[in-house]
Amino acid sequence: MRSLINIQDIEAFVAAAEAGSINRASVRLNLTQPATTRRIQNFEAAFGGDALFDRSVKPAILTALGNHVLEHCRRVLTTVAELEACATRSAGPTGELRVGVAHGLGEMVLTSPLDALRRSFPHVRMQVSANWTTDLIEQVPGGAIDCAIGLITDAHRLPGGVRRLSVGTERIVIVSSSSRASTKPDGSPWRLRDLAEEGWFLNPRGCGCRAALERAFDRHNILIQVAAEIFGEDLQLSLLAQSGGLGLAPYRQLERSPHRAELRALDVADFQLSATVTLVRNLVPSRFDPAIELLARQLKVKLQDSNGT
Repeated sequence: MRSLINIQDIEAFVAAAEAGSINRASVRLNLTQPATTRRIQNFEAAFGGDALFDRSVKPAILTALGNHVLEHCRRVLTTVAELEACATRSAGPTGELRVGVAHGLGEMVLTSPLDALRRSFPHVRMQVSANWTTDLIEQVPGGAIDCAIGLITDAHRLPGGVRRLSVGTERIVIVSSSSRASTKPDGSPWRLRDLAEEGWFLNPRGCGCRAALERAFDRHNILIQVAAEIFGEDLQLSLLAQSGGLGLAPYRQLERSPHRAELRALDVADFQLSATVTLVRNLVPSRFDPAIELLARQLKVKLQDSNGT
């Protein structure tokens, strides 16, 4: 007699298939590895013991049957989530909403948007983690976080199974101390080649804005001189004001810096970079949909207010 299938076993199977390992699936499900393994074994038993994973390779991959079953399981979970969402929209969601925030955007998220979420959904607790945008958006499809708030540039490629909600734009500018004019002495804009000998204070590798700047230097066959890798634009702006050099920062962050009087945004003809502040969430409906939608609206208001629009 074949085992009965339950939702928990389906969730464990989908988590392992999408995350690529039992360990990551266990983190996603908030279970121990043995408990996750048992659920997957129970699920396979429902198919008469036919293997859904090829365990002869490391890491294990889905068999042909496993891929076929995965698509059915995703449809089942989507239907269940939609049903739960109908119920929670009237009762209000509860539980822990896991939000990933890109470095440099914490101030925008952890002020009035968080306050509004707490007032509207008192039974939702928001757990916030910080990382680079690229790393955050990769965590959304596997369920490690419920949504990510990042700075998306043209270089970013979003994975399948996610939805993006744009809440505003950020202009990324090259910053120097105020001892340097915003343009060259003849009034023309600077070019990257004019800045080739300068030392740059930049985020460590993994920052999308730094990667865009390095690609711009590469296109002109110029070697960028990195004076120091310093985590966080606020500290970089402080050092630029004191010791000179060059850096990158969102214009909004430059404008609210306590060192604004000692800093200047440069007009650079061959480097323009804008980023979209974007909330990335899973396509599959969840009980947190009303809270995520409110968070997106409040982020848009916050960004408009901080830009003076």
